Amino acid sequence: MLGCFMLCIMFTATAFAQQKTIKGTVVDATGEPLIGVNVSVKGTTIGIITDIDGNYTLEVPSKSTIVFSYIGYQTQEVAVGNQSTINVTLKEDTQKLEEVVVVGYGTQKKVTVTGSVASVSGEELKASPTTNLTNGMVGRMPGVIGFQTADEPGGGGTTIRIRGTNSLGSN
Repeated sequence: MLGCFMLCIMFTATAFAQQKTIKGTVVDATGEPLIGVNVSVKGTTIGIITDIDGNYTLEVPSKSTIVFSYIGYQTQEVAVGNQSTINVTLKEDTQKLEEVVVVGYGTQKKVTVTGSVASVSGEELKASPTTNLTNGMVGRMPGVIGFQTADEPGGGGTTIRIRGTNSLGSN
């Protein structure tokens, strides 16, 4: 009798510990694949990021929930259930995107940035009466200085310096 009881407990423990391979693709509202989406099992440290085509493969416990999160998009949770393929379409969250600043070495929340941040909208650049993008940015952001490298207007290129030799520390 005790042997039968132990055997039942072992089978039950094995059933609860079953792993399942889940794969799928994460895209945006237009169907474009999203690269680098965090795909993780809720409440654990199990996770992965999507590849260049938005694909992922993840080994998960059978009764788990997968969390899909990406900067600028709404986080989405999906229960695994009996599924082996889970394709997800993430919706944009423009309100959260405005809280994030992309800097030269990663991303930060606006409230934690200690330096200054400047931006020029695409509409401002379109309205600018210049022949190239670089000239459109010059004078619109503090510390951005441009030099025309050709003798005639519109010819050659423009050299752009950000806090260049005109700043106090020449850095």
